[in-house]
Amino acid sequence: MKFNKLLKKLKIYLDSDADQLRKEDEGLAKVLKKLKKKEHALKAKIAAEKDKDDREQLQQELKVVHSQREKGIKLLATLREKKRK
Repeated sequence: MKFNKLLKKLKIYLDSDADQLRKEDEGLAKVLKKLKKKEHALKAKIAAEKDKDDREQLQQELKVVHSQREKGIKLLATLREKKRK
């Protein structure tokens, strides 16, 4: 194979990896935005809820959403670090 042909194949391979990282980044960012909205909505529901049992259940759900969002933020940071390299 000629050198130019090898370079083209290499570029296609590298671009596909970059494209995959970009798609993962965008998808994860969308999910994180939805989780943030859900977290704010749950906080509002907790503040408005008067029943103690319902409030505790909402707080448990809030903890789960918050922990998932934290995990997603860490994953997004590692993805973006890979993109920079």
